[in-house]
Amino acid sequence: VYDQSPYYKDKFDKAGVDPHRFNSLVEFRDYPTFDKYEERESQARSLKELGHPLGMHLTCDIRKVNRISASSGTTGTPSFQGHTRNDRRIIQENFGRLAEVTDTKPGERVMMAGVMSMWVAGIPTVDALTEFGCMVIPIGGLVGTTKVIEMAELTRPETIVCTPSFARRILKTARDEMNVDLTGIGVKKLFVYGEPGGSVPEIVEEFKEGFGGAETYDMAGGTGVLNPIFVACKAHAGLHFIAPDYAYIELYDREKNEVLPFEDGAEGEFVYTGLDRECGPLVRFMDGDLMRVSLEPCECGLPGMRIAILGRVDDMLLVRGVNVFPSAVRDVVLTLGDRVTGSVRIARDGDGPVVEPPVKVKVECAGMPSDEDKTRLAEEIEGRIQRQLRFKAEITLFKEGDLRAEYGPTGKAKLLE
Repeated sequence: VYDQSPYYKDKFDKAGVDPHRFNSLVEFRDYPTFDKYEERESQARSLKELGHPLGMHLTCDIRKVNRISASSGTTGTPSFQGHTRNDRRIIQENFGRLAEVTDTKPGERVMMAGVMSMWVAGIPTVDALTEFGCMVIPIGGLVGTTKVIEMAELTRPETIVCTPSFARRILKTARDEMNVDLTGIGVKKLFVYGEPGGSVPEIVEEFKEGFGGAETYDMAGGTGVLNPIFVACKAHAGLHFIAPDYAYIELYDREKNEVLPFEDGAEGEFVYTGLDRECGPLVRFMDGDLMRVSLEPCECGLPGMRIAILGRVDDMLLVRGVNVFPSAVRDVVLTLGDRVTGSVRIARDGDGPVVEPPVKVKVECAGMPSDEDKTRLAEEIEGRIQRQLRFKAEITLFKEGDLRAEYGPTGKAKLLE
């Protein structure tokens, strides 16, 4: 990137680093990081000066780029990601590795029920599935759950790809609005991505029951690398890192501004550097994902690092010194099983991360519990949050249908308001 991008040359020169004198990975810590704000600034500048939105950090001939995708843009202007033929090849190779872990074979019928449009996990996923040899059913999530269910009954997919929250909406719509039994249509696997949930035992069990024994595989990636690079196995003991030759990852402590050693149980923010990426490579990109690392052997036999996604730096709340992730609150609520629907929202007084206890949490009940049952349920949720997450919550219960889940443009459930 230093030789092919004036942007990176200037950036590295200002930081006092020279790739031509690079001797060890320890020196890589001296290289400047990249974040989403710098990425958007670079892309806004390239649009103004060069007439394209792929950033001043582009390192290839713009005519080699044959696809542009975009982020969801939920935290501001969307950022754009271009792919060359080689970039697409790497995505397809990584998907082939995912297929091996999940025992996916060419010819399997796969319904893409995630948002397609321009999302980075949309058309690129369809492209990789097609290249692998799957029979792709590209319906996309924007048609709504009713149409997805109707098409699933007609096409009988063996695998469905979508966000965890959309899969839950499919089950709820089928059960409550359409009186459709999805246990007998032949779904054997769910590939879920884009948000926490696919590794939560209660959600995994809900999918197994609702889709007639289907196995759930959580998959994930990182901005700046060619995804997917993480996938869960049947053991559901974390997501395996399947692309160490295409993605270099550092474990980072943002508060201390230091790189942490990879040790079993270590927690920190992942910093990604995509290897062999031609279009707009991001060197040391701070994605905002907080992870826990597992180095213990997995019972599936696959070697290497596994990770658990703890949450997002952007979403983290601070409650009297305790770091609170909205997804963790939702996961605690889900342990109540069929007494709740899973619709959860955390109310904040302002836009900042600091929240004074008790934290106001809205939860939707399932069915029609009595006032006495609702009182016990609220107390039980408050107790579990206090024990497991170490902060005091104030639970407000809503009857089923009154706390409708809200979703972003890519189908991710919104947990903060």
